[in-house]
Amino acid sequence: MTAYHPWRDARARKHLDIRFVDHLATGTRGCSRDGKVDLQRDMHQDERRSSLSHELVHDERRIYPADPVLRAREEIVVERIAARRLIQLEKLIDVLCWTRHADEVAEELWVDVPMLVALVQSLTDEERRKINTELCQRGKRHD
Repeated sequence: MTAYHPWRDARARKHLDIRFVDHLATGTRGCSRDGKVDLQRDMHQDERRSSLSHELVHDERRIYPADPVLRAREEIVVERIAARRLIQLEKLIDVLCWTRHADEVAEELWVDVPMLVALVQSLTDEERRKINTELCQRGKRHD
């Protein structure tokens, strides 16, 4: 499977105007609406990549609930879709072979920790079994 490149994806979306700004609300790293994507200027590259991917999913879905509960649910869905694009299961397994520290795993996968958490929370039982099986098999090879 080919790795997802959010910047390449963004360039292909001619209708989008992507800007780096300093005025987003505290704790907000990105915002998209009406063909504009604003990204907080002072982010690290993994945060930019994660935030841009998140905003690109918003651009596709175009669902902006007014109700706070529905808005929170939509944020979870969007984050999980973005996480699945950015993190390949095989790459996750490779990294988990040598570290279980979330910061290190996220750094190796070139995502932020919230994006990693979103992926882990979205894993199916089958995916969890695959990860566990692979880690056990690889661990036995190194014994």
